[in-house]
Amino acid sequence: MNGRRIKFLWLAAAGLWCITAPAGCGEQAVEPVALDVKGVQAAADYSDLAAVLRGVFVTKRSIRRHRFINPQSAKELADRLNRQLARLAVTGPTATPQLFHTPEAKLAYWYNARAAWALKLAMLQDFPPELSRRRLYSRQFRLDGRLTTLEQIDATLASDSDWRTLVAAPCVTLQRAGLPAEPFGPGDIRQRIAERLGEFIDDDERLLISVARRCIYVPAVLWRFEGTLRKSHDDTYGTEGSTLTTGLLPYVSGSPHRRLQDAVGYRCVPDAEGYKLAIEANARASH
Repeated sequence: MNGRRIKFLWLAAAGLWCITAPAGCGEQAVEPVALDVKGVQAAADYSDLAAVLRGVFVTKRSIRRHRFINPQSAKELADRLNRQLARLAVTGPTATPQLFHTPEAKLAYWYNARAAWALKLAMLQDFPPELSRRRLYSRQFRLDGRLTTLEQIDATLASDSDWRTLVAAPCVTLQRAGLPAEPFGPGDIRQRIAERLGEFIDDDERLLISVARRCIYVPAVLWRFEGTLRKSHDDTYGTEGSTLTTGLLPYVSGSPHRRLQDAVGYRCVPDAEGYKLAIEANARASH
């Protein structure tokens, strides 16, 4: 067998391995996050998460509304975050259904769990400017008595009857809604989801509107509902040719409504899905 033939077979085998390797070509598999839950008692208690959220954000008033994370503050709160994660691991709608009697209680659990684990996964990588999808959305961790991922939490949220539930879900990237200032509770979860949609649309770090190009760059989590929102607007108001912008207008008021209204007629395009973290280093200088 000649050298060229050997080289061809080697490259073919390497290419097949790249396609079939679960972690991707040239990358080591990402192990599930280890978590010590020995002796942890189940409880629908988010007090440790509350303490973390009170101390984790950048304190500069000019960028606080964007909820940028201060990595050093987050690391100082690691013990409290770990305690919350351990409690979430043994508590949940499946593991302890007696603690979650209403859909709102379950929804608050998934929102709090997503916020806590998004922060933890970023912390495990030492808060890089960007985090790969595999390490953020596909890495497994123990939650609700089983192994899961942020991706699977999103699938649960996407099954909700309100499309806003997925769009408003908390995360640590600039392509998703930000972490909350406090944990979610069942009593006002629906109201907070509506408010968070407005904050998401009003945040020029997350929804970029270019006046010069007359263009709105729509994050993927919102763009997936583009057809649904246009059809809903046409069906409700008896119109034709609605856009994503007009489809969103009935769901917001105040500043986010004005922001969209000013951009009516702009072209809406899907923004490239990215994983830039909402950390202090990524705050724009103009803020």
